[in-house]
Parts: sequence; structure tokens; C-alpha cells
Amino acid sequence: TILTRHIQKLNDENVEDELLLEQLKSSLSDETPPATSNLLKLYEEAGVVFPQNVTRRFDEVETFHKVILQNRKTHLSGEIEAAQARIKDRDAQKKELDRRRAEIMQILKSGGALEHFLLLQEEAGRVESEVATFRKKLELAEQIESTKASLGVDRAQLTLALQNDHKEREDAIKRAVLAFEQLSESLYVNERAGNLIISPGKNGLDLEIKIDGERSKGISNMQIFCFDLMLMQICHERNMGPGFLVHDSHLFDGVDERQVAKALQIGAEHSEKLGFQYLVTMNSDALPKEGFDGQFNLQEYILPVRLTDENEIGGLFGVRF
Repeated sequence: TILTRHIQKLNDENVEDELLLEQLKSSLSDETPPATSNLLKLYEEAGVVFPQNVTRRFDEVETFHKVILQNRKTHLSGEIEAAQARIKDRDAQKKELDRRRAEIMQILKSGGALEHFLLLQEEAGRVESEVATFRKKLELAEQIESTKASLGVDRAQLTLALQNDHKEREDAIKRAVLAFEQLSESLYVNERAGNLIISPGKNGLDLEIKIDGERSKGISNMQIFCFDLMLMQICHERNMGPGFLVHDSHLFDGVDERQVAKALQIGAEHSEKLGFQYLVTMNSDALPKEGFDGQFNLQEYILPVRLTDENEIGGLFGVRF
């Protein structure tokens, strides 16, 4: 109730003043005058004789300190009396409020409304709890909205930075796109070739390969092949990268035999031109027999290493095939 909350507030204020009283009384007890006489006695025992004007100066300093100390004690005593008066006044208010609360409760009890009052009090507590919960939810929602706005600004700044960076690297991007298209065209002569598109997006750079017509798994895999070789070319131009490229036979799943042959030939020629190793693991029965151009001989590139599951030494790095 209002009376109960008022009494609690007075109790809290009394606790604060009681703590203040302890501090004031401690400060008052610590106030002691400076012992100037002890200093004079020390000099006398050392055989030092002061002129009369110096002795008078010591007396004046001692008097000055006593006046300051007295003023300090007077101020602290006044603060103590004021705090005690506030506590006494609050105690009187508490007594009156408590009397009034008991009087109201007696009236409610005699009129049979006490039970109804307690139910209303319980309902009021429940509603107050819900209000506090909704208030916290509102604060959280406002925080989220503020964070979203801040993130929106950050995202806009990052997007602008990405766009500027994309523009600054336009020449390098063009070289990568051109290299990809040349590889794709050499793989699909007189057929649909893929176009590499590099553009700034919401979550960073977007890489997209556009192919006219129907897109199958085999065609998609060959575009990955072209993309990897393009990366090796870019690394060679910048004198970086691991110096080798490895493809597993899964990359050629669903690819026409003649396209596989063309890809292997392009990989061999590209690696010799740029000076990197191109390694392909493939089952012997999956090796293409036709589709190679010119004098290209696949047998010259087959390594003597054979992976087999017929014995324990036929694996690679402990993996059996």
C-alpha cells in the first residue's frame, strides 16, 4: 500500500543518515590539536635557544590551529545534530503512518472488507509484476531497434567500401573474367560457354557463372574446372599460390568422354605453360580413349603410381581405394 511504501522509504533514509552519523562521530573523535609544545621541548633538549620573536611565532601558529580545530568540531557537531534531528522527525512520521495504517486495517476488518482488500492487493501485485515484465520487453525491443539501425549504417558503409574496392580492382576482375571465358570457350568449342560474373552483393562478392541453355551436373563440374584453372593463372601472374592443382575423378562425373579428354588436355597444356603441377586421380577404366586434339598422348602423363585395394600398400596416405 501507499502507507507501507512511505514507511519503507523513511526507513531507507534513516539507514543513510545513521551511516552518516557514524562517519561524522569518527571524524570528530579524530580531531586533535597539533603538539607544538613537543617541538619546542625537542629543540630545548637539543640545546637550541630561540629568540623571543620565534617563540611568539610558535604561539601564534598554535593558536591559529586551535581556532581551525574548534571551527571544524563546531561544523561536525552541527552536522551530527542535523542528522539526529532528521532521524527523530522520520521516526515520528513512521509512528503516525503506522498508527494510520493500523486504523485503516481495523476499519476494513470490522466492515468485512479485509478479505476483499487482500485479494485486490494480490491482484495489484500481479499486475505490477506484468507491468515490470512488459517494461523490460519494451526496453529490449528499443535496444534491438537501435542495434538494427546501427547495423544498417554499418552494412551501408561496408557495402560502399565493397563497391569502391570492386571498382578499384576492376582491371584484375576483368583479367579473371577474361581468363575464365577463354578456358570455357576452349573447352566448349562452337558450343555454349559459361560467363563469369563478379559483382558486389549484400554478403560480399557474388560469383555467378551464366550458361545459356540447359545446365547439367556435367556442365557445372566443367565450369568448376575452368574456375580452378583461372585461379592458377591469376596466382601465376601474382607469383603466389601452392604451385599445384589436384582434381578427383568426381569432378568428371556426368561429363561426356570427349569433354573429359579435352579437359585433361587443357589441364596438361595449362600446367606446362604456367609451370605448376596438375594432378588427377582417376580409375583406369574411366580414362578417355578419344577426344584428344593433335599429337596429345595421355599415356605420357600417366604416373607409375597405382592406387588399388588389392593389398595394404595400394592406398594413399593410409586411405584404401
